[in-house]
Amino acid sequence: MTDKRLTVILYGCDRNTWRGGPLDLSVTDIFAQGGPRRLYEGRSEAATMELKLELPFDAGQVYGFLFEAPGHRPAWQLIRRPDFLRSGGQVEVDDIVLRLMLLPDSPGTTDLPDGYGRLKTLASPFTSETGVSAETYQGLDLAAKMAFLNIEAKLRETMLDGTPLISFVKGVTRVAVDRVFVLFDPVLKSRMPRAGEFGGAPGHKAPKNSGLPDHPDSWKHGRFAEGNVQLSFSKEAAPLGGVTTPVHSADVDIDLGKGLAHVTEWLDNHVFKPGQKTNQALVYGLLYAQGILPRYTLDPSPATTRSVAPMLTLKRVKATKARSARNRAATPTAKRKPTRRAAAPRARRRKRVS
Repeated sequence: MTDKRLTVILYGCDRNTWRGGPLDLSVTDIFAQGGPRRLYEGRSEAATMELKLELPFDAGQVYGFLFEAPGHRPAWQLIRRPDFLRSGGQVEVDDIVLRLMLLPDSPGTTDLPDGYGRLKTLASPFTSETGVSAETYQGLDLAAKMAFLNIEAKLRETMLDGTPLISFVKGVTRVAVDRVFVLFDPVLKSRMPRAGEFGGAPGHKAPKNSGLPDHPDSWKHGRFAEGNVQLSFSKEAAPLGGVTTPVHSADVDIDLGKGLAHVTEWLDNHVFKPGQKTNQALVYGLLYAQGILPRYTLDPSPATTRSVAPMLTLKRVKATKARSARNRAATPTAKRKPTRRAAAPRARRRKRVS
């Protein structure tokens, strides 16, 4: 058994360090015989903690780490041996850093309407002439707005042979509460069978009355144990959605780890609420843990991330004559001016008017 170490930093949904009180934490063996089995539990008063894991990682084990606080969805992460591998799996490290987010049960969304403008500033293809208009975006319900921004960020940060997936986007035809229907350059689909970090997955039927084709050819990213993007393509490429050249329609969504055996049971018992579609706030938290920042923030619960220290404002220091003189003296090539001799006290007295 090799000891592994985790450094865990907890944040609120506004991306500031958690200050909302003590956190309950637990570790569960997801693949234990007979079903998920809790191994450890405890409590932390600090938002940053170091955990020493005396756990085996030699037989495909998956461990669920859960950090809970009242009034919030748990921050969670699935840990496997591949999470400790670097350099294409050639080097194994003994420690990793997790940056996890605690989301209120019902987070505020006051920043969500401004997300579209930020994508427009980035010249995102999601907001191009063949993408989604500002008026259409503002008419979406909250979950669909979040899905739109979450998936755009995921495509922007997911690479295929060093090229971000967003660069293959030619347009957007439809936005749902848990997925976006994207038009891709046909080059992308042709490269998917050879993409090392993507594996085959079940495809999807077209939404009813959408006018879109079925999407039977599907691949899912496999870098993470959860929060991977899945791309399900149409069989044939054709002009669509205002794009005059042939494109593939694709059903794009982000999963929450339900593709792993027994993970569904653990997630349903501890993270999800029965009967809900993919919760986009949870997706937002997963993206943050992956180092991906969608172009919006969520409102935290009161006093969960507010700093207890006063805000410090720093002012630029102007160079004084004395400082400038010291700087010139410290420079070897600087020419020093001759020192001006001060007038004698007696001379000053003669100038006085009696």
